[in-house]
Amino acid sequence: MSYCSKRVNYSLFVILIIIILITKTEIVFSQCDFDWKSGQELPGLNGIVYSLTTWDTDGAGPQPELLIAGGLFTIAGNSLSSNVAAWDGSCWQPLGTGINGTVWSMTVYDDELIVGGGFSMAGGIDANSIASWDGSSWHVLGGGVQSCEFSGVHALTVHNGELIAGGCFATAGGVDVNGIAKWDDNSWQALGTGMGRGLNPGIVYAAATYNGNLVAGGLFDTAGGISANNIAEWDGSSWQPLGGEINGSVAALTVYNGELIAGGYFTTVRDGMSTFSTKIARWDDSHWHDLEYGIQSGPVHALTICNGKLVAGGGFAGITGMDANYIASWDGYSWEALGDGTNNGVAALTVYDGKLIVGGSFTTAGDVVANKVASWNGNSWQNIASMPLGNGVSDFILDLTVYNNELVVGGGFSTAGDIIANNIARWDGNSCKPLGSGVDYGVEALTTYNDELIAGGWFSEAGGISANRIAKWDGGVWQPLGSGMNGSVEALTVYNGELIAGGWFTTAGGIAANRIAKWNGSSWQPLGSGINDRINTLTVYNGELIAGGFFTTAGGIIANNIARWDGASWDNFVSGVNNYVHSLTIYNGELIAGGQFTVAGSIVSASWGRWGLSEILPGDLNHDCDVNWLDLDLLSAKWLEQSCLYNSWCYESDLNYDHRVGFDDFAVLAKNWLDGGFP
Repeated sequence: MSYCSKRVNYSLFVILIIIILITKTEIVFSQCDFDWKSGQELPGLNGIVYSLTTWDTDGAGPQPELLIAGGLFTIAGNSLSSNVAAWDGSCWQPLGTGINGTVWSMTVYDDELIVGGGFSMAGGIDANSIASWDGSSWHVLGGGVQSCEFSGVHALTVHNGELIAGGCFATAGGVDVNGIAKWDDNSWQALGTGMGRGLNPGIVYAAATYNGNLVAGGLFDTAGGISANNIAEWDGSSWQPLGGEINGSVAALTVYNGELIAGGYFTTVRDGMSTFSTKIARWDDSHWHDLEYGIQSGPVHALTICNGKLVAGGGFAGITGMDANYIASWDGYSWEALGDGTNNGVAALTVYDGKLIVGGSFTTAGDVVANKVASWNGNSWQNIASMPLGNGVSDFILDLTVYNNELVVGGGFSTAGDIIANNIARWDGNSCKPLGSGVDYGVEALTTYNDELIAGGWFSEAGGISANRIAKWDGGVWQPLGSGMNGSVEALTVYNGELIAGGWFTTAGGIAANRIAKWNGSSWQPLGSGINDRINTLTVYNGELIAGGFFTTAGGIIANNIARWDGASWDNFVSGVNNYVHSLTIYNGELIAGGQFTVAGSIVSASWGRWGLSEILPGDLNHDCDVNWLDLDLLSAKWLEQSCLYNSWCYESDLNYDHRVGFDDFAVLAKNWLDGGFP
């Protein structure tokens, strides 16, 4: 630009300023309002979602189906949405001004969205805990319900064309309903007298239709005035309980594979004779069951081997999704029920005369009378005429063994069959006999040692003589084992030619012996510094003594409920198990533990666990992953050990499970030796 041009522009600018000053004309700029601009939307909701449902507002029309979320939140995506919002597949949308409190439940009824919860207003109108949204505005349903402390409506479903609402409320639309009501498009109506919880209305948290009836679950002890523990069904005219007792609130119900599924805050389900612990259960129209396979969350108190199968008895309800009632067998691949089981707990198992013998606190086995003892022949439970011990025992059985070809039972009872038998008796296959005058208190454990029967328990006398918690029977008289123990003996076995006793004592023969001691035929000795709490069971596996119980240390080292002794010191089983061990045995070359635990090591293992090599070789008795002359040497030693016949099933050497070590076991070992080749 030339100097002259600049001069002209400057002159024009001066003239413009002079004109403004003379005329005082104001130059007005357009108004600018500062505000927030569109920001980053949330990738979802900013609170808690308690309920979800879908709603297609125009049916088969062009509008997309909506996903509705309800709960406790204020933002959905990039929209302010008070506790309820809709997702159309691409973005979130509010439903009017939403709900002023928590939304617990939702459903679709008469082409409208029904929302229940703990609120007082919906879209700015009064709506006591329940309201409907028609796609553009909110409406109240007959005055709503009288909520208890804004808990309100927790469950919504449609049953027989009517809307069902359940929750924590006494009235709906001014009608007494007690926790559950139905809406017929015009008014609220009661379902009988509803639910009760003591003197207060019960709470319904879930509702569903099953087999044509309405099922309600929640926190209540009566339904329609009759006893119903937290779940009940309505047949259109009256309430009935559903199965047995659920000991906590039922928070969710649905139907899956033709069965009703209940979930919630409960820990125990009692269904007639069955009891199991769970947070979810299924109802097959006759009984409650656990959802998991395996033993249904109940303790295993006894283990043995019969006809090549592992048999477990205890306090569990069932296995593999079916009723088992306290007893079941495992063939290495799956569990199987033994008929209809027993009607109460199983505490002891053994094999006698080729049959499985079962002892406990039951009164029936299958469909036959069986007073605390019964036999299973592989297909059915024995009737009373052929049952061992004739009429059974008067109270309960805690252990079973075989001595001198007779079945011996111990426990807490005063009669066995038709005779007086104080806490211990024997059966020779034809009649029941006492063992002298018995013992003065309960018998907890039985075994044989040096051709004598050993009994342990809580007693202080055996055969009328002093015998503190442990005694021996030589076939004619009772004798003490030194001065015995200062506490109960609850487990017995034989290890390295010595009798091992475990229990709840701190001295044996007058010397310190914490819960476990050994008897060499003349005196008691401790096993290191022992165990710090109760021992329930003992066995021998892989050349070591195994102890199970309810303890945390063995020999001063951490050992959670299971430990092993190699003859010189204690060792643990990695992290052990997370609750008590009550039974131990060996099956298919593995150590089997039964009890109340749910975790073994770092493996979820409910009520029973397996310890062993990753690959089991039948005949590998020393567990060196080969079958050779070393195993043959061990088998020969057991063959020569005649007392092996009476100690469980000869530990690992009974390879064909016939409860004796013989030529058939040598044949099994030889076959696997040849199949595996020579070392």
